Amino acid sequence: MISRRHALGAGGLTLLLAACQTPTPPRIVPEDGTIDILSLLRSKPEHTRFVNALVVSGATSRLGRQNGAVTLFAPTNDSLNGLPAATLALLDNPPAQPTEAQRAQMQALVFGNAAWGLLRFPDIAARRNTIVTWDRARLTVTATGERTARLAREGVTLAAGRPTPEVTRGNVLASDGVFHVTNGFVAG
Repeated sequence: MISRRHALGAGGLTLLLAACQTPTPPRIVPEDGTIDILSLLRSKPEHTRFVNALVVSGATSRLGRQNGAVTLFAPTNDSLNGLPAATLALLDNPPAQPTEAQRAQMQALVFGNAAWGLLRFPDIAARRNTIVTWDRARLTVTATGERTARLAREGVTLAAGRPTPEVTRGNVLASDGVFHVTNGFVAG
């Protein structure tokens, strides 16, 4: 027969073991301008493909306070599903040493979704809702709410059935810029 003391001890051990097996909640990174943009994006599991595109393209060297503020339109992983299979394979399994062709392919994606300067919605509105991206295209950002907007790239007609890219959560502030979460990509 098990004594009451041993039974409580076993119950306590069971609780302790259960607590050890409980997954640790994800670390919440502040979006108040105290964390750099790359670290902030890396903390968001929904942006792993875009982070991989930044790394493979070599664009991470353009980020950081020493280079000035940047604005990124960061598509979620799901919003990139319409890309060709070879591109998705590159985004999902980036090589440690990308070739020039792979780098150029990712630059097309990244440069069309990036601009110089810290451009929150009020800053973009002051520019007549138009900014110039790293690939020198004009991007129109039309606010549809306090933190949402519709995006249009000059000279690009969307393929039939492809939805208009939108900012679903804008003005995510980093120490070296800002990013806007998008449900699509705006590169040509």
